[in-house]
Amino acid sequence: MKNWFRKKRQIDDVPFNTSHEKAPIKSTDTIRIPANIKGLSEQEVQQLYNEGKYNKEVEDLSRTTKQIILDNSLTLFNFINLFLAVSVFLVGYPKNALFFWIIIINTAIGVIQEIHAKRTIDKLSIVNKTEVTVLRNDHLVKIFHDEIVLGDVLVLTLGNQVPSDAVVIQSDSLEVDESLLTGESDKITKEIGDKVMSGSFITSGLGFVKITAVGEDNFVSKLSKEAKTEKKSTSELMNSLNLLIKGLTFAIIPIGLLLFWTQYQSTHSFPKTVLGVSGALISMIPEGLMLLTSVAFAVGAANLARKQTLIQRLSCIETLARVDTICLDKTGTITDGSLTFKELIPQAGFPASEIERAMGEMMAALSDQNATAKVLRERFPLQQAAWKVKESIPFSSERKWSGITFEEKGSFVMGAPEFIYKDVPEPLKEKLAPYNEQGDRVLILVHFSDELTTAQLPNEKETVAIFIIADTIRENAIDTFSYFAKQDVTLKVISGDNPITVAQIAKQAGISGAENFVDMSSISEHTDFNELVEQTTVFGRVTPYQKRELIKALKQNGHTTCMTGDGVNDILSLREADVSVAMASGSDAARAVADVVLLNSDFSSMIQVLNEGRRVINNIERVASMYMVKTIYSAILAVTFIFLFLPYPFAPLQLTPINTLTVGIPSFILALEPNYQRIKGHFLTNILRISVPGALTVVFNILVLQLAGIWFDLSHQEVSTMCVLLTGCVGFQVLLKAARPLDLKKQIMVGLLLSAFLVCFVFFGDFFMLTSLFTRNVLFYLPLILGSRSIFNYISLFMSRAVHEIEKRKEHRMEKQKKRVI
Repeated sequence: MKNWFRKKRQIDDVPFNTSHEKAPIKSTDTIRIPANIKGLSEQEVQQLYNEGKYNKEVEDLSRTTKQIILDNSLTLFNFINLFLAVSVFLVGYPKNALFFWIIIINTAIGVIQEIHAKRTIDKLSIVNKTEVTVLRNDHLVKIFHDEIVLGDVLVLTLGNQVPSDAVVIQSDSLEVDESLLTGESDKITKEIGDKVMSGSFITSGLGFVKITAVGEDNFVSKLSKEAKTEKKSTSELMNSLNLLIKGLTFAIIPIGLLLFWTQYQSTHSFPKTVLGVSGALISMIPEGLMLLTSVAFAVGAANLARKQTLIQRLSCIETLARVDTICLDKTGTITDGSLTFKELIPQAGFPASEIERAMGEMMAALSDQNATAKVLRERFPLQQAAWKVKESIPFSSERKWSGITFEEKGSFVMGAPEFIYKDVPEPLKEKLAPYNEQGDRVLILVHFSDELTTAQLPNEKETVAIFIIADTIRENAIDTFSYFAKQDVTLKVISGDNPITVAQIAKQAGISGAENFVDMSSISEHTDFNELVEQTTVFGRVTPYQKRELIKALKQNGHTTCMTGDGVNDILSLREADVSVAMASGSDAARAVADVVLLNSDFSSMIQVLNEGRRVINNIERVASMYMVKTIYSAILAVTFIFLFLPYPFAPLQLTPINTLTVGIPSFILALEPNYQRIKGHFLTNILRISVPGALTVVFNILVLQLAGIWFDLSHQEVSTMCVLLTGCVGFQVLLKAARPLDLKKQIMVGLLLSAFLVCFVFFGDFFMLTSLFTRNVLFYLPLILGSRSIFNYISLFMSRAVHEIEKRKEHRMEKQKKRVI
């Protein structure tokens, strides 16, 4: 077995160190171009490009400017508002159509903000463009995937996603995963002449392929888009808003028709009937809520883009804000991805010089391009390969080893000890233990005489050397993980490395519970993953399929999960998680399926992502509660006045000060405020907690004023004026509660809006169809203004208790269900 040595030097397991060791490793290109493969020339590329035979980009996930304008303008509610505006104009009340101009202005402001946000995102999306290695003019060059032309020759290595349909013209143990195409996760070996489809990704080996289709001619030209959009939306916010819109859509037309009939019966005036019905329906429509929601998401994505974080699915901003469990991959997340070669430890008396030669020949023959291969290639450089290769098996994330059979030299396999040996020999295990415990990455090199024809290693093999490689923990790792711990976000580390090593690194990074680790290579298929994920923090030696099952188990236990990763072995779990985060420095395939891409590849950016998600959700919640007040009280009043046979208390023009000053203007300001409080409760119950008390207080005041109008023979305009005043006062109470905590800026905002509201009565009363406030009517509205606060507070207290009880029972049911699962 040792005949491959030219000489043998007796040593006693002494670490072998040289000046090469401990130097940071830089990426190197070692891809050899076969003599029989020729790429296109620049002239051929230019001609094909002019003919349109290039890989045209399919439409991205962000909406076009035209779509933004149309989607926010051509809505059902805008058409209803237009119909009502035209109606009041035609019956002789043109001033009452003013509300539509305000809607146009609000829509324009929102659209401009969203377009600006889109442009910011689009500019920074270029940073995340995928590069490919292509053979042109007999040289390997990097180009963007949309610069590929028909007939180009591409080099594909581990982690690459196939950008266009192609045929293999040279294969060096090329393995492909087509799970994004077929749903099957089996690895497929590709030989010369086999087809590779766009969207599949390389899991092992290296290959030269010739492009056979580009752009829309690809089998799945929109695969990346489908991979993200096919994920079921977990947006509680959007689901609640869509439910609200659907309910209003079904309710507004029958309510409007019934109210029109009863109003005509009570007033016997067609113009006044149109005015009353318009006033009722306008307030029922939350015209700015959906617009503000889309603007808030777009602005949130733009803010993150400026901080080098690219959002590829807008709704994931909300999901991120609700995440309670983040699953981390060690490499690139806890560590910065850079490796340092520390020690070569020869075994069983093998000379270090011959180990170096064997490793040099081995790394020259292998096509592996991962970080470990690069560090070993730099540590064991070889000017000219001399050993002839018979068989080779490149590294894969499942095997966790790579191997070569040389003529007359036997076979060498290098990788993780637990995967090379079914049971690691006890003496070897004892030697490795100190390095694992201090967090080093440990690899071994074994030798045997059998030929390496399959992935099944022989039982008889001898350990030649141990390699110690060090990961570098990120400088900001401790602060980052400490922040998440304070925010009640649980951290789980899921890695393919040795669990002891991973646990030690996690402990050094300050991850709580790092001492609770498990070796997943020893876990059987029948293990209860639901229980395992609750009791364990660090998972080592995890296969890609196990990663996915761990994420599934967390979701089944009621957790909202976030998975971070950068490699091919993370693809399945990234797609399974509620929200997925990839590093820009990672594989093409990981970036393609991720919801969020960290362009600076720094996990500490997740703090900004979490905060931005919270800001968006918290602000939409309080803005939604303000819109819902007028929607709820308008719906209740509309139904009530169907049976009262009294003139509706509001004309559209009279609602303008209320809608503009208590909802419209402050909502645009509050929607973009910094607000990083933890998300508590559920979206719908949170907004109802504020909006229902406000709406019921408005309804109470208006019904009291209607009775006062009947008993004291007040004119309809007098009653309407007091209704506007009381409704505005309640609106400001809701605003004060929704805007908490009240800093100086918010206090100034509320003060200015309240002053503007009073100015509408004092100086513009005639314009807004309002009577003077300085009459005997002060005896009616002043007690109600003073009493409204108490009524609002009492109903709020009742609602808070009711919501708390509902949520408590729901949590109790979830806990029982969780216990049953575990």
